[in-house]
Amino acid sequence: MHERKVLTFCIFMLIILSSTFSSYVQFSYGAYTKAPLSPYGPTVNDDNLTVEKITEGLDFPTSMSFLGNNDILVTEKETGIVKRVLNGQIQDTPALDVSVANSIERGLLGIAVSKQPDGKTYVFLSYTESGDDADGSDVEDNVDPSGNRLYRYEYVNGELINPLLLFDLTAIPPNERGEHNGGKILIGPDNNVYFIVGEVGGHRTQAQNIGDGPEPNGLGGVLRISQDGGIVYPDNPIFGEGLPLNVYYAMGIRNSFGFDFDPLTGNLWDTENGPTVADEINLILPGFNGGWSEVQGYFDQNLLGREITSVDELVTFGNGKYTDPKFVWVTPIGATALKFLNSEKLGKEYANDMFTGDINNGLLYHFTLNQARDNILINDTSLGNVALLADNQVDETTENLPLIFGQGFGGITDLQIGPDGYLYVLSYTGALYRIVPISESTLPKNQPTVANQNETQSAGSTPVVIAGIKGDQSYSPNPISIEAGQTITWYNGDSISHTVTSGQDNDGDEGAEFDSNAIIPNQQYSLTFDDSGEFEYYCIYHPTMVGEVIVE
Repeated sequence: MHERKVLTFCIFMLIILSSTFSSYVQFSYGAYTKAPLSPYGPTVNDDNLTVEKITEGLDFPTSMSFLGNNDILVTEKETGIVKRVLNGQIQDTPALDVSVANSIERGLLGIAVSKQPDGKTYVFLSYTESGDDADGSDVEDNVDPSGNRLYRYEYVNGELINPLLLFDLTAIPPNERGEHNGGKILIGPDNNVYFIVGEVGGHRTQAQNIGDGPEPNGLGGVLRISQDGGIVYPDNPIFGEGLPLNVYYAMGIRNSFGFDFDPLTGNLWDTENGPTVADEINLILPGFNGGWSEVQGYFDQNLLGREITSVDELVTFGNGKYTDPKFVWVTPIGATALKFLNSEKLGKEYANDMFTGDINNGLLYHFTLNQARDNILINDTSLGNVALLADNQVDETTENLPLIFGQGFGGITDLQIGPDGYLYVLSYTGALYRIVPISESTLPKNQPTVANQNETQSAGSTPVVIAGIKGDQSYSPNPISIEAGQTITWYNGDSISHTVTSGQDNDGDEGAEFDSNAIIPNQQYSLTFDDSGEFEYYCIYHPTMVGEVIVE
């Protein structure tokens, strides 16, 4: 049973009404595709660094924030619990337990700690508040959530107390799916609170660049307020006067699970999830308009296929301006956390560089910026051909290779730099890791290990290589013929996760015969076919990938 605390005083509340919904909907697999941990554990591609496990046993953790050295608060999406991890141990008594709606991407989503000059510690939390004081009632009983809310708490003697409601946004989606809620929180270099919010299941307002749509409703952008809930620069708002325009820092954002400030310039960057195309990394200057729902990816390509010829066709408020992304994955990876390493503890070569994670593949990516720090610069590495990335776009999935810094983490939900200067990686699987120099670790280095697609051949298994998103050539060989009782082993030779799922996309029986779930890069899945017949299969993440097994 949860104790729901009543808000006794609210300085600033933004009540959001529902909006209309465009008939154009694209389904994203990102929310549903989560990479498992590698059976060999997470690894990094630098011989001087290693990965240490700090703790495990968390329940779908989404975000973390440091109270101090070896002292971390972690949010759990499904349970609404804020847990404290002290010296690697999950404490028995939670810091807070709130009631959350938790369908798809709803839940307890974001956290940020802010130490005050008077000795107080503020903790900001964002969550989809339950409509009836029970976790998951939106799933089990179809109870509408109360809202996507941002609260400020005080941390006192291991507990979060004195909640102050800062934002109250709608969590009711026009498409009836609890997705695109965003929820990450930052304390900016200006000491203000930055809160990134998605479009919440397909809201279509002028903030999503629908010219004749309803007025903006606080969704689909970065919102900024002071730590006590006040308007920042009330006499000089970025987009316009009056709520909610005067709290928008950026708009035209579909959904994001990660953003951070560059420690050298103070500029804000984010990752953004595309639908079936175009995950992005963006430089978000004040007034940023990302173009959604009319543009995704670079404007001159517009991977959404919209008939839009000029940025002037997008909606403009005040000092708002459309800006192209700085990097694009044509095939979505489920981009999540983004963090700048404001430390030299992993080596001077990584200081102030950008790291991002993904949920689909469990990969950790490394990016450097150009000298002006207003664009991404792909440096030469030993892992792949960087010439293919000269356009700052991954067109084919194998182009990912030079960017991969680590793998095997399971779906990554957050990245943070600890007070010790090391990079911490939070996995939805419930584990928390830290990347450190080998010289600072008491553990042996976990070497990258891959499944050998030839190992099972000697045991009588027939190998199939997953070659990438190549239609009916995605699985090789295809079709493949075997005799009843034989085994096939699919080896993922691509740089992103795939599945081997019986049936065809949207045929109603997908996965009824067999389903591998996510096969992460360099791993494999085996299945024995006892009965004769013809078995079609495909990748549930990339439905154009199709194959067939003929059992004689």
